[in-house]
Amino acid sequence: MPLAYAISAAVAATDAPPIPKARAWAQEYLASSPSKPLLDLSQGVPRDPPHPDFVSALAETSKDPSASRYGPILGEPALREAYATETNVLYRLPDQAITAREVGLTTGCNMAFLTVVMAICPPQTSSILVPLPAYFNYSMTLSLQSVKPVYLPSDPSNGFVPDLAAARSYLESDAARGQVRPRFILLTSPSNPTGTICPDAHLKRWYDLAREFSIALVIDETYREFVEPEDGGSGLGVPHRLFREPDWRDTVISLSSFSKGYRIPGHRLGSIIASPDLLQHITTICDCMQICPPRPPQLALAPLLPSLRSDLVSASRTLASRRQLFKTIVEAVPGWTVAASGGFYAYVSFPSDYLHASSALGLKRKRLGSEDIAKVLAKKCGVTVLPGAFFMPSTGDDEAWNEVVGGENLREDRWLRFAVANVEDNDVRQLGERLSQLNEIMGMA
Repeated sequence: MPLAYAISAAVAATDAPPIPKARAWAQEYLASSPSKPLLDLSQGVPRDPPHPDFVSALAETSKDPSASRYGPILGEPALREAYATETNVLYRLPDQAITAREVGLTTGCNMAFLTVVMAICPPQTSSILVPLPAYFNYSMTLSLQSVKPVYLPSDPSNGFVPDLAAARSYLESDAARGQVRPRFILLTSPSNPTGTICPDAHLKRWYDLAREFSIALVIDETYREFVEPEDGGSGLGVPHRLFREPDWRDTVISLSSFSKGYRIPGHRLGSIIASPDLLQHITTICDCMQICPPRPPQLALAPLLPSLRSDLVSASRTLASRRQLFKTIVEAVPGWTVAASGGFYAYVSFPSDYLHASSALGLKRKRLGSEDIAKVLAKKCGVTVLPGAFFMPSTGDDEAWNEVVGGENLREDRWLRFAVANVEDNDVRQLGERLSQLNEIMGMA
C-alpha cells in the first residue's frame, strides 16, 4: 500500500544495508539440508563473549535504579577519564597527554562518524576524501547527509595502502575549489574491509597533507587494539604516533569503538578523541540524538579498564594467530591469495579465471563479479563472506569510476572480505575444502 507521504530524497537514494543480503544467501544454504555446517565469515563481530568481570559488573550496575536515568551527553566522566588513560597507555604517551576533556562517548562508532560529518560538513556543499575499498556505512552516511564522497584508489599490489598522491592531486584541482569543498580526509586503520594498517610514516604524510590544506584528518580506529607490536613484543602495538604531534588537536579526529576489543557490540559504545572545541559542537548534536550513551555498560566498564589490558593482549594474539592460519589454509588452494589482512579481516582475491566462467553457473554474461562469487560460495559451499563490490561503487557506474583516477585495478572487482574474528580456528581449517569445492564448481578442477 503506497504511503500518503513522501520519503526524503536523500534517504530514498541511499543503498540498503548489505549484510541482510549475505544472510539471505546463508539461509538458502541452510534450507538445502546440507551435510556440512555453515561457516559464517560475513560480519566483523567478536565470537567470544565479554570478559566475565564485565558481565558481573554489568549485572550489578543494571540493578541500580540510578543507572536508568539520563546521564551526561558525552558519557560518564569516570569512563571518559579511564578511556583517556587507556589511550595514553596504548599509544605510549605521557600521563595526561590525552585527558577526559578530549574524549566523547557515543552510541557506537557509527554515531561518532555521523556526528562528525554533521558538525563539519554542510549538506550539498561538502566532500570527504575516502580511500577505496571503503566501509559501506561511510557511503550510506554521506548519502543520507548529502555529502559527496571523493573516492581515492588504493593499490592492491601494495596491500591496499591508500594513494596519497591521488589525494594531493584532488586537493590541488579546480574541483576542490568549487562549490563542493573538501572538509576532511577519512582513513581507517586497521581497515574495514581490507585489514590494511597504514604505516606510521604514511599516516604522518596524510596528517601533513590535511594540515597543508586546512582540513581535518579523521581516523576510524575501531580495531586499534588489534595492531601487532613492531618489535614483536608481548603487548599491543602502537596504532600511530600522531598524538605526539604538538598541534594534533587542530587536525586529528580519532574515532573508535568498545565493540571489538571489549566484545560488547550490542551495548553500543563508541568514542571520539578530538579537540574540546569540536566536542562542544558534538555535544549539541548528541543531545538531539542520543541524549546520553547507554549508562549501565559505561558504569560497568569504567573501573575495569586497567584490569582488562591483559585480556586485550590475549585477544589480539589469538586473532593474529588465526589470521596467519587463515593465510596458510587459503593460499594452499590454487588461485586464492590473501591480498591484505589485519584487525578482524582478510581481503582475499579469488582465481582470475572465475571472472570469465559465467557458463559454469549457467549464465550468459561476459564477466562475473565478486557478488556473483560470494553468492555461489554461500549457497553452494556454505561459506558466507562479503563481496568486495559492497565496499565500492557499482562496477557499472561509469560516472563514479571515471572520478577515481587510478582505480582501474579496483574496478576488476575480484576480492572477498572474510571476517576471521567471529569463527574458531577449526572453522578456518575447513575453508580449504570449501574453496576447493568452489574451484570445482567454477570449472577449475
